[in-house]
Amino acid sequence: MAVLGIMLIAVPGSAAPIIWELGTSARAMALGGAFSAIADDEGALFYNPAGLALLSKVTVAMFYHRAFEVVHHIALTGAVRNWGVQLVQIDTGSIESTNEFGNPSGELTHYASQAGFVGAGFGIEDFSVGVRGKLSSDGTETHWGVDAGALARLGFVRVGLVAENLLGSAGLSLRLGTAFVMRFNPRMALTIALEVRDMLSRPELRLGLEASLNGVGLRVGYDSVAVSTGAGVQWNSLRLEWAYRMHPQLPASTIVTVAYLF
Repeated sequence: MAVLGIMLIAVPGSAAPIIWELGTSARAMALGGAFSAIADDEGALFYNPAGLALLSKVTVAMFYHRAFEVVHHIALTGAVRNWGVQLVQIDTGSIESTNEFGNPSGELTHYASQAGFVGAGFGIEDFSVGVRGKLSSDGTETHWGVDAGALARLGFVRVGLVAENLLGSAGLSLRLGTAFVMRFNPRMALTIALEVRDMLSRPELRLGLEASLNGVGLRVGYDSVAVSTGAGVQWNSLRLEWAYRMHPQLPASTIVTVAYLF
């Protein structure tokens, strides 16, 4: 629990709040978070707002992430072509803290944080740009930020660039992603995604692979710390996504997204 407490609470003053970093899409998290160059569903709001320009239907999505058997991480997203809004919350409940030897101290700790995101994206043919505003609070500190993203589709290659915290209380961060989307026919596709995060400070490589056939997708990814796997299925207007993230030291995490498309 000491490791979890450090991860959630001990955030440097110039670093982004953890609630801005955890992800809000089971599909994207199954791909190791390498989603800024894909960004073709409601997850675009969180990963690259330029992708909001690509949406064709109104989407309402519920996200739940049970992290490390302790953290409850939920999100509600509403998105339509060009626009999106999202509410996010993380809550640990009561956790028994440990001393410097790793033994229970008998004291209970608790951490909770809420955030809101609003984004817009607009495009011309195969190029789009987007902007996103965000606000979060954990009861002790309040953070805000303005982000921008760009997305280009060049045949079967997609390139996404996101500049986070162009304005705001956290330091500037850049993400650059590339995805290769190979469509063998209208119902079969293979996507390979690569992304470099935190390019200005401590670059991290994210990798993802997705194979889809007749509305069923299988995924695997790596986020520089953990390997993830997942699956998804769409039936008429209902889409279900599942992911499982296997941390090398902490308990594994289960992630679910349920989306309805109008």
